[in-house]
Amino acid sequence: MKSKFFKPKQRVELHIDTDRGILNLSTHVEHVTDAGEFIVAAPFYKGQLYPFLKREHAELFSIVEGAGVISCDVIVERRLKNGDVVLLLLERISDIRRTQRRKHYRLPTLLDAEVIANERPEMHLIHAVTRDLSAGGMRMVTPERLFKKEHVKLKVDLNGDELNLRSSVIDSISLSTESLRFDTRFQFDDLALDQERMIVAYIFEEQRKRRRRG
Repeated sequence: MKSKFFKPKQRVELHIDTDRGILNLSTHVEHVTDAGEFIVAAPFYKGQLYPFLKREHAELFSIVEGAGVISCDVIVERRLKNGDVVLLLLERISDIRRTQRRKHYRLPTLLDAEVIANERPEMHLIHAVTRDLSAGGMRMVTPERLFKKEHVKLKVDLNGDELNLRSSVIDSISLSTESLRFDTRFQFDDLALDQERMIVAYIFEEQRKRRRRG
């Protein structure tokens, strides 16, 4: 059965479990068959077509308007060719679901950010630098120690899109005894769907850029 979520030209990712962790490969859908199989462009890894094994298992991920991050399990059935373009035929082996498993992938990234701590007027605005980002939270280097479970607002710019994120402090640990800098982790509170899509789209795009540079 065809899926209402996956369409031709839609950007997707294939996530593969390897000995070194999860490998994320960006590609796009070329066609969805009447039987519900996906035909996608064969993804590249480090400048070469990724060498999929026969019947290799992967998870197919995408961001869908109104649904957020969705995924399903697939098996790489075989390679196809359309002229000089190499394609993959993917057999779907699970239901399509709104996923919780991979959306909290943490992307190491350095971004200028602000922490607004309304509960402490004496240091209302704190300038910080991010260390990593996910759709579930953010990690920063802050010049002040924050209190566990303290409610704050985080401001960060993602490629021109400014996000204002209500968050809670998970922990705030001194980086060293000689430096007044703290490794502070935040969890997003009540993240709106459009904010989640913006963060996940940013992570996907940064992963794609880094793979090309690598």
